[in-house]
Amino acid sequence: MPRSKRIDIAWDEWNVWYRARGAQQRGRNILEERYNLEDALVVATFLNSFINNAHIVKIANMAQLVNVIAPIFTDQNRMFLQTIYYPLALFAGNSKGKSLDLYLDSPKYTSKRFGDVKHLDTSAAYDNGTLVVNVVNRHKDQAIETDFEVQDKQFAGPVEITEVNGPDIKSENSFDSTTVKTAQRSAKADGHKFRHSFPAHSYTMLKAKLV
Repeated sequence: MPRSKRIDIAWDEWNVWYRARGAQQRGRNILEERYNLEDALVVATFLNSFINNAHIVKIANMAQLVNVIAPIFTDQNRMFLQTIYYPLALFAGNSKGKSLDLYLDSPKYTSKRFGDVKHLDTSAAYDNGTLVVNVVNRHKDQAIETDFEVQDKQFAGPVEITEVNGPDIKSENSFDSTTVKTAQRSAKADGHKFRHSFPAHSYTMLKAKLV
């Protein structure tokens, strides 16, 4: 193959699946993973990585969509949306066009494997005048206030804010309770700048028009 040949990446069957499986766990339900808010933040971080590497990652397929390690859970008569459904739906419905290379300055924590890691994980996409910024705050108990600045354009109108969060990172959804879900509001931007405080253990999508 010529060295000039470009080879892109298709990331097949990605998702969160890490809980222990033992010999005592058998039967048809063994792969019916129940996800919590922590897992939703991991999924949002995966999706940020795909957008940030969109120049080489051209296809990224979630493993399954219903019941088996999936964002939608059903039984014979009922259905509920798992925590990981919300970031997946928001990215799929809004992050399109061109991936942007953001400059990010964020507080950090120290990990054994990767050294200093930023609490905020981000991606951005721009399409036909619409900017979408995806932000995961990985801090367990602290909000992080952040200033956004666009250099060659201005914000036109309010910024739409959609937040995925819950009472605790271990919060789960079920047939009877939806503790992790989306909340929507808007806020005013000032010319080139916008300030927002990202709550602890949250994923937030910001969407705005630029001129």
